[in-house]
Amino acid sequence: MTTPQNRRKTGARVPNGKATQFKPGQSGNPGGRPKLAPLSNACRDVLAKPVPDDPENRTYAQVIAQTLADKAVGGDLQAAREIADRAEGRPRQSLEIENGEFREAFDRMTDEQLLLYAKEGKLPPWFPRQQEGAN
Repeated sequence: MTTPQNRRKTGARVPNGKATQFKPGQSGNPGGRPKLAPLSNACRDVLAKPVPDDPENRTYAQVIAQTLADKAVGGDLQAAREIADRAEGRPRQSLEIENGEFREAFDRMTDEQLLLYAKEGKLPPWFPRQQEGAN
């Protein structure tokens, strides 16, 4: 039997009289809205503005995209790569580790340790070291 306490405003019955979509105290968006840096906002503002005296009344972003496209068509591989990265997203980079001990050690590393390794090539002190003369 439904009571006024276990009905939603729409009249639909709520199981056990409680909404069960989220656990108590748990946010539906724990990361929150992504933060944008002031420089990013300023760049977006400039790119959205029309270029002065442009006969086609294009924005800066449109002019830059056209310039990249023209260079790519002319054989500029860096421009072609930039357009592909922007339009299709950068391809995922993968790393295959054949040594089982190293693979397990990399799996144990925290995000902070992996970031430090990627930026500076520093491994944690507990990480196994390659034997001298080994490939």
